[in-house]
Amino acid sequence: MHTKQQVRELLGPADPARHAVVPPSPLTAHDLILRAEDATAIPAGPARRGAPRRTMLVGAAAALAVLGSAGVAQVLRDGAPTGAVPAQPVAGTVLVPVAYEVVEGEPAGRHLRALAARLVDGPQDTTGGRYSYHHTKSWGGAAMSSPEGHTMSFVEERRHWAADDGRRWQDDKTLGVEFPDAASREYWSTRPQTPAANPSATPPRQGIQEIPREPESRPLPADRAELARWLGAEKPAGELAKPTYQLYSSYLVPKRTRADLLTILAEKPGFVWRGRVVDRAGRQGVAVTADLVPPTGEYPERAQMLLVFHPSTGELLAHEYLETAPKRRVLHYALLLDARRTDTVG
Repeated sequence: MHTKQQVRELLGPADPARHAVVPPSPLTAHDLILRAEDATAIPAGPARRGAPRRTMLVGAAAALAVLGSAGVAQVLRDGAPTGAVPAQPVAGTVLVPVAYEVVEGEPAGRHLRALAARLVDGPQDTTGGRYSYHHTKSWGGAAMSSPEGHTMSFVEERRHWAADDGRRWQDDKTLGVEFPDAASREYWSTRPQTPAANPSATPPRQGIQEIPREPESRPLPADRAELARWLGAEKPAGELAKPTYQLYSSYLVPKRTRADLLTILAEKPGFVWRGRVVDRAGRQGVAVTADLVPPTGEYPERAQMLLVFHPSTGELLAHEYLETAPKRRVLHYALLLDARRTDTVG
């Protein structure tokens, strides 16, 4: 839900930031959550379920406005604000977990080593240009969840360009709403909605904007040993999925590094081979999974990380985080749609 606009509508002329221009975040909500998890060393996944929660990441001005107005905070907690319209059906996709060719699974080691041995060049190996370019799509980073666990979230699409001198540009677009299960869609169809909070509405696209440079540029790992340290290869298999996604979404990963990554994962007990799959963008790939068991009392009870690789180039195509108990449903996904060099921004 568009919390920033909702807060501004509630404050009206009293909003101290109503004329401020808030630049777009240089990270998607999905990536911000990954960074926050790294900083706090808490296992990935939603927090313990309690009071109604909004796992929303909003502009700094709107956040300060909320903190400065207890009355607004109370409205957001206790129900629909003034101007809410009656409940209405919500148009949105109910996500279905990716189907595995090998349902029972087997240790992934020999399959990953075989893939590493036969890699071919990908777009990042054959293209040239002044800028590195990434095109991603993600869901589940910024979500609204009820006390019962009924969740909805918008799909976020991002195009990002970076020059060798550190300058960066991005183009963000918010797409339609999606749900992890039919019960969530039904639940949110019964909630009163304001125009700003209507899950069927999306904000206008802002276009390409230059964003601040990274405060500290971390170079691509130079060799296999450095890559293993970068990934945290000493950790359980399930915890290697997240840095694998971060590597591919941050860098143009050359063929040698892709092969090193696959062999590092191959040596890690816990990765399960799932065979051929089709990702959410309709692309053929091969998949591995690794289970996660959060601490007792945390939600979900059990979870699973999924990585989908291109069957020829070994590039990462998709990363998903699934709840496997008490329900089986998708909690987050990210698609890496393009990664290459280009001479143009736009």
